[in-house]
Parts: sequence; structure tokens; C-alpha cells
Amino acid sequence: MSVSMLSTFVKPMHKEGFKFVGIFTAITLVLFMISDVLGWIGVILTIWCYYFFRDPKRSVPTRDGLIVSPADGIVSLIEKAVPPEELGVGTAPLLRVSVFMSVFNCHINRAPIGGTIKAMAYRPGKFLNASLDLSLIHI
Repeated sequence: MSVSMLSTFVKPMHKEGFKFVGIFTAITLVLFMISDVLGWIGVILTIWCYYFFRDPKRSVPTRDGLIVSPADGIVSLIEKAVPPEELGVGTAPLLRVSVFMSVFNCHINRAPIGGTIKAMAYRPGKFLNASLDLSLIHI
């Protein structure tokens, strides 16, 4: 199977990204009206925005018992942690795997294991650099 050079770099984009790329494109057009230099900076930022929302096809192994990372990035921490109270699954520590994603990683998350979601809880966070230890503290 041959892979073209274009398909190496141009990946499908998640539908949520289209509005952001559209906004970046509109701003880029305005920037070109002001200055060519600003316009080209806008082009670079628009390409980055597309790149941020890319949704490449993944070849995922399907053997039984396999758990695959749900996200691109670096596994930054594996530890036992008490689950959030809102989930109602008890207070026994469970295994938590933290994946750090930089702005250059593909930000599409996938299901790492087969199963059924029985509970979900949202806990608002703070805007902290995810690479800092402080970001792992739940306040």
C-alpha cells in the first residue's frame, strides 16, 4: 500500500475544530489587510489550529485484555488514588493513569478499554501548567 506525501501531513479534522479554524481564517484575512507579515503569522496560527484538531486514523490492537492509552502524549503518572466522591464507587484507592498532552499532541481521546460507563462526574479545575506537580493536587 503506498502512502502519498500529502496524506502523511494532511489528516482528517474533528468536526468541532471547523469553527475554530474558520475563526482563525477570518482573523488571518483581516491581518493580511493590515500587514503581510501579520497575515503570514495568521496563516501559521491557522495551520496550528487545524493541527490541534486533527483526528488521524489509528491502528489499535484488539486482543482481549489489552488496555490502550486513550490519548496521545506521555504517561506522566501511574498511582493508586481515591476516586472522586461524586462517582459513588467507594473510597478504596483505584489505579489512576495520568497522560500529559502538550499543545502539539492530537487532542482526540478514545476509549482505552471496552466497557460501559455507569457514572460520570465533572470537577472544575484550575488553569495550571499540566507538567507541574501542583496540577496533580485536587483543590
